[in-house]
Amino acid sequence: MKRIILSFLFLLGCSALFSQSVSEIKADANYLSGEGWGNTLKQADDAALQDLISKISVNVRSSFTSVEEETNQNGTINDVSTYRSIINTYSQATLTNTQRIVIENEPDAHVLRYVKVAELDRIFEGRKAKVFDMVESAGRAEQKGKIDDALRYYYWSLCLLKSLQYANEVKFSSPDGKERLLATWIPERMNEIFSGISVSPINKLNNEIVFSFKYKGKPINSFDYTYFDGMDWSNIYSAKDGQGVIDLRPGQIADNIRIKCEYEFAGESHIDREIENVMVLTGGLSFKNAYINVSSIPQDNKQPSLDIKDFKSATNTASAKADYGKQVAVLNDISKAISQKGYDTLEKYFTSKGWNQFQKLIHYGRATLIENSDIQFNTLGDKVICRGLTMSFSFKNNNRKFVENVVFTFNDKNKIDEVLFGLGKEAYNDIMMKGVWNMDARLILANFLEEYKTAYALKDLDFVKNVFDDNAVIITGRVANRPKNTLERSQYIDSKIIKYNRQTKNEYLRNLEHCFAGNEFINIRFANNDVVKAGKGGETYGIQIKQDYYSSTYGDTGYLFLMVDVNNPDNPIIKVRTWQPEKDPEFGIYGLSNF
Repeated sequence: MKRIILSFLFLLGCSALFSQSVSEIKADANYLSGEGWGNTLKQADDAALQDLISKISVNVRSSFTSVEEETNQNGTINDVSTYRSIINTYSQATLTNTQRIVIENEPDAHVLRYVKVAELDRIFEGRKAKVFDMVESAGRAEQKGKIDDALRYYYWSLCLLKSLQYANEVKFSSPDGKERLLATWIPERMNEIFSGISVSPINKLNNEIVFSFKYKGKPINSFDYTYFDGMDWSNIYSAKDGQGVIDLRPGQIADNIRIKCEYEFAGESHIDREIENVMVLTGGLSFKNAYINVSSIPQDNKQPSLDIKDFKSATNTASAKADYGKQVAVLNDISKAISQKGYDTLEKYFTSKGWNQFQKLIHYGRATLIENSDIQFNTLGDKVICRGLTMSFSFKNNNRKFVENVVFTFNDKNKIDEVLFGLGKEAYNDIMMKGVWNMDARLILANFLEEYKTAYALKDLDFVKNVFDDNAVIITGRVANRPKNTLERSQYIDSKIIKYNRQTKNEYLRNLEHCFAGNEFINIRFANNDVVKAGKGGETYGIQIKQDYYSSTYGDTGYLFLMVDVNNPDNPIIKVRTWQPEKDPEFGIYGLSNF
């Protein structure tokens, strides 16, 4: 009995201490807290978080000057809805540092959520850093002629900027070295980009018109747009390497086409939940300079045949001496078959592997050949690689139409053994300009990135399975420090990230298989790529990529790093794959130095 009484008093004392802790937190000016009740713990927790959000919004609302100006209607501001909604965009993406105390468990759940006031500045600084990172990415994309990426990052950074504290006071060191207010500099930069875009028709076949897209007189590497078809605005179309198409309605007179440069990318904002939520509140900005009128549409032309004199001279000496007449004849037949939508006679030109890839590519989306005169050949060992056939792909259940360059690789028997989506010209040239590397190494790397991109687009799980080393380091997420006294050792140097969200190869493949099965299409964009050769390991390279991943049900954006061993040109192996949603504030993007 004595023990029972002592136990009861002990529990009563713990309860008193616990209650005192909750009451102290609620009374402490250094904390903001919210309470929630519900039948389940989740309901109570969600209610507590929403209560906390309302407290935060009251605490910081005076600092959201941009919101105040834009929501001031008839001299009044809807404080409750506006500020609460803005803070809510932080909660869904960045309020991960709040603490929780379960006061009562189910079925009458009662939860307290709280955060240190000092932590709020860190939350806002994180978004501010994201704004600057996007502005920086936009500038690099513009320099590389990736106008879709430039406009997208500028517009998204502008939306995020408007959700910052003191948004109208945030300054930026512009390329000319002057300090500028971002709130005015970003719209100016976007309008300058619009003014530098020119569009002209180059070919018309039935109801499809091929256009040339240029920026400051040079072919645009990538560009998204819509057009008015006489009744409504089209779905989003994507131009690549200076070429894009539009589809006329049957009977539509093509005397004047109105094109709108895409800059909002609202349909893609789901790749970043934070951006998606902010755009609902701060988006919807209109840029009148985004509209372009195009006239002088040509009459119907026949689909040109590929001719040997059309292809460009190759970049290595051995290729320049070769005769590509046989390959050109095969590509001519493929070109005609694609135009006529009849593929039954083409199988003889392919190996079983190549034919399987070609069929997948043709059925990736409704395929149309739009250009086949800008051809380039290279030799790699006993292989001949052909780049330059440009095709468009559209999807029954999606609002996108892509333009892709298609790469054909012929084996020593003149059979097509591989069919891939090619890199854009800028990304390809980035690798080809590495003059200190031998030509074969450059071609192997370009081919590897094309294989990687195509494998995800065509859901080729076998390629992914074969290209990853069985002991590959596969890491996603943010940095985590290795415990100082750990007894564990790795084949890599003591890395800050080696234990954080690491997946085995089998786990990664299993997750990827579910992703492939649940999507109508997958498309990967490489916004920037930087390739560095490792100091040891022979032909081992580190590839840092700003990657945007799109699918019919999911998307994300972030930084991809691949460490690839290409000592065996026919069997490249990925040793390390990391993905991070943003640059780490300490070391930036993972690279060779981390492993």
